[in-house]
Amino acid sequence: MQDLHHLLDVISRSLPGLQGRIGAAGADLLVCGSEGNAQRIATLYQHWRQAHPEAGPHYWTVRSWTYLVWQPIYLTLLGVHLAQRAPCLSSLGQCVEGGVVSGFCLAEHSVQQAAQDQLIGLAARQLDDWLRRQHAEFCQVQNIHGKLAQRLAADYVLAALLLVQRQQNLGNQQLRTLAAHWLDALGLRGASELLEVRLDDGRDCLTLERKACCQHFRRGDGELCSTCPKLRRDERLLRLREELALAC
Repeated sequence: MQDLHHLLDVISRSLPGLQGRIGAAGADLLVCGSEGNAQRIATLYQHWRQAHPEAGPHYWTVRSWTYLVWQPIYLTLLGVHLAQRAPCLSSLGQCVEGGVVSGFCLAEHSVQQAAQDQLIGLAARQLDDWLRRQHAEFCQVQNIHGKLAQRLAADYVLAALLLVQRQQNLGNQQLRTLAAHWLDALGLRGASELLEVRLDDGRDCLTLERKACCQHFRRGDGELCSTCPKLRRDERLLRLREELALAC
């Protein structure tokens, strides 16, 4: 129990938007595979359909899917690398408010601890299983192609590792090695990549090189993100240099 408290405390301090508690999931929470969960997913999808009717089904689908998967991915990777623990995802309940999935609960359990390579393997197996089950359940509501779902999930895997790099001051090659390990373990090799950007001061900073578009540009108030694969490479690099010069 103390290990689980420690894990949740470390994660919440590392990423304030990822707040968890210990306890049973209520009937209003998203719990993969639970009774009525497909209807809760449908409600999430309908929220974004009604909030941005102009954006169309590509946006509604991607928005809903990414909201479903971001917390389990960050929880798993930050747990392994910042708390040296891997929580069980089977009881994970995710909070939804106003179409936004943020906050979660986990039933009391003993988290897994092991050497890093072994812990990555253990955590990746259960995360892969959760993603597969969540994809099948999501497709009961709205179909999303398996390759697109994997690419979007892989983006979050690498984004979580970029946060780990900043927190632990890892070198670029260390991060590339970790990224390859995780993507291989999750069966996501090639689904997303890291891009090294040379800044004007000579530093080399890593960022995402996405293979999938989040579709945000389809909204009336939307635009292409700086990491969007739809952007010309020269324009993407220009925007990324400006952002990374402030962030790195």
